[in-house]
Amino acid sequence: MWNDNVTSLPLDLAVEFCVHLVSTSTTPRKDIKCLQESCKVFHEASRARKVGKFMNVRRELELSLNWFNKKEYFELLRACVDCDNFDAYFILGLEEVFNLKEKTLGLDHLHKAKVGKHTVASYMLGMILFQEPETRSLAVEILNKLVAVDGRRVSTAAPSDDGTLIRECRMEAKEVIRRMTWEKPKRVNSLCPNQRCGGVFRTRDWDLWSYDENRIFCSDVCRWRHELALLAKS
Repeated sequence: MWNDNVTSLPLDLAVEFCVHLVSTSTTPRKDIKCLQESCKVFHEASRARKVGKFMNVRRELELSLNWFNKKEYFELLRACVDCDNFDAYFILGLEEVFNLKEKTLGLDHLHKAKVGKHTVASYMLGMILFQEPETRSLAVEILNKLVAVDGRRVSTAAPSDDGTLIRECRMEAKEVIRRMTWEKPKRVNSLCPNQRCGGVFRTRDWDLWSYDENRIFCSDVCRWRHELALLAKS
């Protein structure tokens, strides 16, 4: 009965079933392999581009598959990149920047993830570009656009209401980088001549204190220099 029902299942429905599986399963790669072996219909459906686009590559990273079989994991990532999986672009971009030392290729993958509205990829693209003087102005533009996602204006002279988004990006980026490499983003150690820049302001918001975000900066460059330092901090 099962085989008869599956055989008569339209291919587009079988594809949607595979998409749901790979995007929600706690072991997506293992489960889709089992489904592929179950019958010809699911074997064909599992190879659809849409399935690769929604494969939960982050979950596979959490399972540490890349450490046990790094080659196999990155084959999976590259296959998903070919399907425009934006999280795969993000993770592969970080691998190329930090581990493979292929910065140009890595930045290209991060940019493609950014185009797909991947906020953490946008954040990391900005942070990496900020490290070099030649690309610092572009980095500031990318990061300012990120914090303005909700239509709020970025202020460098007062605490911003939209600091939570940047904090979330920072924490998520740190977690992904920690799982992938011992490398850390490099700080920019140049000092601002304005002695008041970076000064601490009083606040009752404990999160601002605990995350070292209760500071006032004289410019966007100084603000993002501090953010890079927070990202690089252990």
